[in-house]
Amino acid sequence: MTLLQKLSLAATISSATFSIASSIPQRTIQPDNVVRCEPNAGCVNQDLFGRSYKVINTPRFTVMVSITNEGVYTRADVSITNHTDTPLSMTPEDFRVEVGTPKPKVLLYVSPANVVLPPPPPPRAVAAPAPQPAGAASFVPPSATLTAPAEMAGVADPDAADAREKEAADKAAAEKPLSATSIAPNEVTRGRVYFARDKKSNLDNVVIPIAGLVFEFPYAMKH
Repeated sequence: MTLLQKLSLAATISSATFSIASSIPQRTIQPDNVVRCEPNAGCVNQDLFGRSYKVINTPRFTVMVSITNEGVYTRADVSITNHTDTPLSMTPEDFRVEVGTPKPKVLLYVSPANVVLPPPPPPRAVAAPAPQPAGAASFVPPSATLTAPAEMAGVADPDAADAREKEAADKAAAEKPLSATSIAPNEVTRGRVYFARDKKSNLDNVVIPIAGLVFEFPYAMKH
């Protein structure tokens, strides 16, 4: 076989090998420190304070995210629970939103001092009850005269009262801006985080780095 024939055969083999390799679908390999919210990764949905959260549970942390558009911002309601035995330093300035389509870009964190939201709608007026004719006796249903013994004695369920107070406190905390803090062991912090908004985005990925781990929450956006 001449040198020219050998070179021609080698080129043919190389071309075939490249063709076979290019036809094999490429798999995206996630780094070991990335935890992505997917059903096969144990990510679940949970309703809390009237919102639907995506929840990632790990031995060290539980991270919950709910995302909406609010005015000119992308708003993420975030909850982080520290399951470790050491304090966790966290700052929302490390968070970001990655836009996948139609044009990839990164939406950065907006400080609460720079967030300008429209005023809330005024409360709906409640119609006053119609006045009763003079001399008309008020009707008291028989059931209203029956009082539970505990209520008659002025005794309330302390556990139920504590649960209501805790729920009210948690809801109030979730409605405030999330600020940089140190989360004590077995404690939780909640709050809202605002980012710039891309009104044309179809797929947003909320990225939350915490103590060397990166939690990702993909969302299909509605317009």
